[in-house]
Amino acid sequence: MTLDAWDDDEAAALYDLVYEHYDDDLSLYEEFARRGETPALELGAGTGRVALHLARAGLDVVALDSSPWMLRRLEAALDDATRRRVRTVEADMRNFDLRETFDLMFCALDTFELLLTADDQLSALRCVARHLSRGGVFVAELRSLTAIDWSDEPAALQLEWVRQDPQGGGTLAKMSSIAVSRAAQLMTSTLIFDRTDAGGVVRRRTLEVTLRATGRFELELLLARAGLRIESLYGGTDLSPFTDASDTMVVVARLEGA
Repeated sequence: MTLDAWDDDEAAALYDLVYEHYDDDLSLYEEFARRGETPALELGAGTGRVALHLARAGLDVVALDSSPWMLRRLEAALDDATRRRVRTVEADMRNFDLRETFDLMFCALDTFELLLTADDQLSALRCVARHLSRGGVFVAELRSLTAIDWSDEPAALQLEWVRQDPQGGGTLAKMSSIAVSRAAQLMTSTLIFDRTDAGGVVRRRTLEVTLRATGRFELELLLARAGLRIESLYGGTDLSPFTDASDTMVVVARLEGA
């Protein structure tokens, strides 16, 4: 089962375009991966933004994702130097069994928020606990609750960028709007991509991506139920302190008793 809307070849290619230049977190995961002796395991690896960086840095990584289209794009990006360092696994982060343990497991860039219920979150964390080595860490980046606009009305549709369309000689525009449910702690982003060809003909693709916000203490309880404990909590991928002003929450967890 795929956990989000990026679940066909065209959508996976659009995902690449949206996130290809985001690199704020790459040094964080590289630093943690260098501390371990096993390959790192990325949950929800997508098209390989982080996994490819780790491989290019000389590190081994297992890239797990439920979307075959995402993983195909990752595999197509591998070269002779990185192919031997990346293993892809098509699996659901809520229910997988690789029969091995890892010194680093991580969910990058709000990927954990694709889990829309407490049961889904707990299932994923229990999988983490089963696959984490005794000395290993689980790292997850989530948005801070205070960083989310909980307004009742959907945000107005905004034009985010216009670029040359890599699929042809025209342009590609991205627009977005966000609607929230405070009671359910859900945020649904409507993403509109307009492709305009050289003749002025527009082809539109609309995707909806829903994420679930999770607070610090809610996450702490979920981790505890899965047999994990928070070791450190940061306010950004630069490992700055977590404060009222933090837009991001980076959690580092270990097995209980480890």
